[in-house]
Amino acid sequence: MLAMAGFLPACTTSEAGTPSPSADSGSTATNEPPSSTGSSPTSVDVPPRPRDLSLDGLDPCTLFTDAQRAQLRADDVRSDDGGSSGTIYKDMKQCTLDVTAAEPFNSYDVVAVTDVDFSFWLEEDSNADAELISIAGFPAAQFHIKGGGTHDCAIAVGVAENQHLHIEMLPLSDDVTGDEICQGSRQAAEMALQTLQTLR
Repeated sequence: MLAMAGFLPACTTSEAGTPSPSADSGSTATNEPPSSTGSSPTSVDVPPRPRDLSLDGLDPCTLFTDAQRAQLRADDVRSDDGGSSGTIYKDMKQCTLDVTAAEPFNSYDVVAVTDVDFSFWLEEDSNADAELISIAGFPAAQFHIKGGGTHDCAIAVGVAENQHLHIEMLPLSDDVTGDEICQGSRQAAEMALQTLQTLR
């Protein structure tokens, strides 16, 4: 659900100017995906994780309880194994939560990335403007694609070595601001991480 030609790994297309791991939209990304053997050095001093939370075998749709889905106003939830999505995070399990019952309409895309470290987004050659943040004590990157305008803001939470949750809110209206998109992405990331800690 986000469109971004020149986007980095983990993004697909949906709304113009927004990066996303959506499995339904088909990626227009042209950059090569990062190596799955480990993260490249970054100049950012990344703090340690409180503990490792493996994403192996995880269906991202299980990361949202009924109460959390209600809070996000998600009325339709779809899972995808990534095999036919065309996303750069090939074969990564994904969940899309759609908000279609009432405005403002939007979606949340969540990808369980099991072969790329979150710190990739903090590297200088990642084609993203990123900052190091913390989600429930776990190091994370909040980023948007360079030149992508104000309608994209994704969160990558480092939950284990070479594994991260890629989460972003995908607005379907130009009225939603960049700050609101970041807030929505963070809220979904916090919920997913809260549930993940009860599963692992």
